[in-house]
Amino acid sequence: MKKNIILLIFAAVSSLLIISCSAKDVTLRRIEDVHKAEQKLAKNPGDEETILEVLNAAQNGGREVRAEAIWVLGKIEADIAYSDFLRASVEDPDFNVRCLAVLGLGKLDANNPEAIDRIKRAISDTDLQVQIEGLKVAGQMNAKALLNSILDSLSSKNKWVRMAAVEALKDYDDARVDRSLNLLASTDKDYAVRSTINQVIEYRKNKKNAVEEEVKETAAAE
Repeated sequence: MKKNIILLIFAAVSSLLIISCSAKDVTLRRIEDVHKAEQKLAKNPGDEETILEVLNAAQNGGREVRAEAIWVLGKIEADIAYSDFLRASVEDPDFNVRCLAVLGLGKLDANNPEAIDRIKRAISDTDLQVQIEGLKVAGQMNAKALLNSILDSLSSKNKWVRMAAVEALKDYDDARVDRSLNLLASTDKDYAVRSTINQVIEYRKNKKNAVEEEVKETAAAE
């Protein structure tokens, strides 16, 4: 009997220890707290203690606090937050946090297989805003591994996603881009999308002409 009681007490204490260990101590519990941390980092970007507090808030805070903390980490381009951006970009249940995590990866210019995988997943996210932010970052990265995902987004039913995909393609040097843009320019029923396509086509033509002109000038100088 005594043995059973001892076992029950031990189990109860163990469960309390597990709870206390899993409930992380979030020092930045309110958005105002995160704003104060942001002000500290504006004065001293290398304040490791404050950065760790913001990281903790990004991982364990409430929905709004997580979003604000991720935004701050992206703003200061904190390399230490890279793994948190990777995780939050696909795992966080709040679309706003996922958006900001994707933008954070873009600001870190994390052009590697892990980051590219997250951007691909963002482009195919269930939330349209996450898709759009993923496409913006894909355009900045200009990574060939992301090209197919962007091209696929040209067939989205949402015009804002199609427009973001068109914008993302403007600096990709691939014949498929020109073919896809010309085709969409003649088939898309939305005026805003067609207008964006024409602007990007014009931009690509001017860029190509400028490069050719530079090559000629270089050759002439030699």
